[in-house]
Amino acid sequence: MNRKDYKECLHIEIGKGFKAFLKSHFVCSYNAVLYIRKAQYYYKKGFLRNLLSKYYVNKLISKYGIFIRPSYVIGSGLKLPHPNGIIIGTNKIGKNCTIFQQVTIGSARMGDFKKGNQPIIGDNCIFFAGCKVLGSIGIADGTVVGANAVLTKDTEKNCTYVGVPAKKVIKE
Repeated sequence: MNRKDYKECLHIEIGKGFKAFLKSHFVCSYNAVLYIRKAQYYYKKGFLRNLLSKYYVNKLISKYGIFIRPSYVIGSGLKLPHPNGIIIGTNKIGKNCTIFQQVTIGSARMGDFKKGNQPIIGDNCIFFAGCKVLGSIGIADGTVVGANAVLTKDTEKNCTYVGVPAKKVIKE
C-alpha cells in the first residue's frame, strides 16, 4: 500500500492535517481507527481486495478485541481512546463520536440483526466505558451515555443518560 492509498484510506480522518490528527489521538486509538478505515477501504474495492478487508477485521479482533463490519458507515472523527473489547453492531455512526472500552452497540435480541433492528447514532456522541446501547433506537446528536449504563430507548439531543436502565439526567 503506497502513501496515496493511505491518504485515500484516511481521507475522512485527516481533515485539518495529518499531524493534527496524530496529535489529537493516542497511538493505540490511531492504530485501531486506521485498521477500521483500511478494512472499509478494501471492502469498497471489491472481491479480490475483500481478503485484505477481512485481514484488517481479523487484526482488529485479535489485537484489540474490537468487532466491527467494514460495510458500516462511520463518520469522520471517530475516537477510540481505550480500544479494548468494543462491539459495534450498527449500520451508521455519525461524525466525531467517542467510544471508550468495553462498549456494546447492537441488537437487543437474536435475529434482530437480519431485520435491521440496530441503533442509529448521531453526531458528537460519547459512549463511556462498559455502556450498552441495544435495540432499534435513535441516538440523537450530542448524546452522552454514562459508564455501565444500559440504553434501550430513543434519546433527546444533547442529553446525558446514566443507570440501568438508562435515564436522562436532569441538569440544574
